[in-house]
Amino acid sequence: MNKFATSRNFGHGKQIAWAGHQALRVYYGQGHFATVHAHVVRWRQFCRWLHAYHGVRDACGITQLHLDDYADHLAQRVEEETMAVAYAQNLLSSVSTTLKALRGDAILRVESPSGIVGERSRCRQTIPGGYDWDQFQTALEALRNADMFRAASVAELARSFGMRLREAVLGDIPRWCRESAQKGKIDIREGTKGGRGKEVARWVPVDGAGDCALENADTTRQTLGCGNNLLRPGESFDELVNRGEIHRARVILHRHGIKGYHHLRAAWACDRYMDLSNYPAPVVAQALPADEFPPDPAAGPLAEELGLLLSEELGHNRLDILAAYIGTHRK
Repeated sequence: MNKFATSRNFGHGKQIAWAGHQALRVYYGQGHFATVHAHVVRWRQFCRWLHAYHGVRDACGITQLHLDDYADHLAQRVEEETMAVAYAQNLLSSVSTTLKALRGDAILRVESPSGIVGERSRCRQTIPGGYDWDQFQTALEALRNADMFRAASVAELARSFGMRLREAVLGDIPRWCRESAQKGKIDIREGTKGGRGKEVARWVPVDGAGDCALENADTTRQTLGCGNNLLRPGESFDELVNRGEIHRARVILHRHGIKGYHHLRAAWACDRYMDLSNYPAPVVAQALPADEFPPDPAAGPLAEELGLLLSEELGHNRLDILAAYIGTHRK
């Protein structure tokens, strides 16, 4: 007979997070305290996500679809560089272990966490969510209607300049506004990846959508009493992104067909490819009838030159990763 007189959470208690804790204690024979604690902390994160995205409060209602969706969510976090690969793998492993402890079987589990979040796809196969500007503007309106103005600004900066999430949050907005007015381009330095730091320039051109994004971000920054970036005084990046508004806004983005902020960066890359080559990005072109467009000049001798410029503007300087944003040409 179970300790708790309830059928919820397979008889381990009424609260799903607490039930997981109790099941793990039994599973590990009331020992292995550090291991149990680590699993409990990760399980609680899954429980919060499960309630926010699916409204599930009872472990009996968890399905494989929920686990697959959570794995995809963490893969997006890794792709957006707001979570380490190793930590995402640990989160998935702890969910599988806790469900095994709760259920008494291994029917529900995440197979090969490293295979899911360890490495992102090297070639984009579908047009990124938010590529259509009408779709994107509808998503922005929904974010602002939910009083998520900073999330809207992050999304708009990612879509208009190809910024990473961290770059959009930590960027020096007043400096960007000055650079846009004086030079028609902005230098993205704060929050960059790969040891680039503030010493390496990364200039990205500003168009009409970019001007609007900068103006909105600057208005949001001032209205909410932020500093030069989108963080309030005393607020950490983790508080805003992983535990605050940026995280909650993902639900709204999902509703509008946008899997994550990184997809908006890919959408910008597809647009920028069109600007540079006068030809749709490969992943966009593949969705069109072959007789609707002439041969792509960038598929030939200009490929390397154009690719290097676009990868530099994305902040990679690596041709091998460009296909993850724009796809590859038909063979």
